[in-house]
Amino acid sequence: MLRIAICDDLQSERDTVNLFLRSFFAAVPYEYAITEYSCGEAMVDDYDDGSVDFDLIFMDIFMDGMLGMETARCVRKYAPHVPIVFLTTTPEYALESYDVYAYGYLVKPFDGERTSALLKRFLKEEYEGNQKTLLIKKGCRGCRIAYREIEYIESRRNVMLVTLENGEEHRVYGKLDDVERELEGHGFLRCHQSFIVNMNQVRIVEEDFRMMSGARVPIRQRGGRGIREAYFEYLLEQAEMTRI
Repeated sequence: MLRIAICDDLQSERDTVNLFLRSFFAAVPYEYAITEYSCGEAMVDDYDDGSVDFDLIFMDIFMDGMLGMETARCVRKYAPHVPIVFLTTTPEYALESYDVYAYGYLVKPFDGERTSALLKRFLKEEYEGNQKTLLIKKGCRGCRIAYREIEYIESRRNVMLVTLENGEEHRVYGKLDDVERELEGHGFLRCHQSFIVNMNQVRIVEEDFRMMSGARVPIRQRGGRGIREAYFEYLLEQAEMTRI
């Protein structure tokens, strides 16, 4: 079940988004449920008590009480990955929306063509993509880890250390070359002979990659310029898609 939230203080605007979503999903084979909020405080309260877990949020920026950006920052404490699409009457806050990792930015009046393109991208890259996992084998047992939870992978001879965003570390046997091929096209970069980094988990790139957790992942000296260029190209691609 695809869980969608619409947060806007105007009932007419919520109705517009709701009507469009019903029309869109009438043509695609997904079950979905829509929850409406007339203020940001109510959404944050629901996240705080653990009663909601959305797959996609449409968020108005200008609302009475808690503004959309502030609401998004609060939501990020509970749901760091949920795609948030901002709705507003002006593109003035588009740059600020990157601070909360906005998935999209739609300027009112509602543009059906642009919104359809954004939803199709969301379904392909995020909703379906969340099902993509890396199989971790430990002896005769195995578990699957979502790609997006991986911060980086380090190879030490025939042992790989898979470090997750929550600090967990899994020691498994395998070849980094094989994992690199599996992760290709999913936001990962082979930055060193012994390291693969999740580019979505990078905070700063300098002499090495500084991760969201504070960890440092090395960049090989030979070809380092090309690695940094590949990372910045990825960022630009993500920014372009966010503008849809």
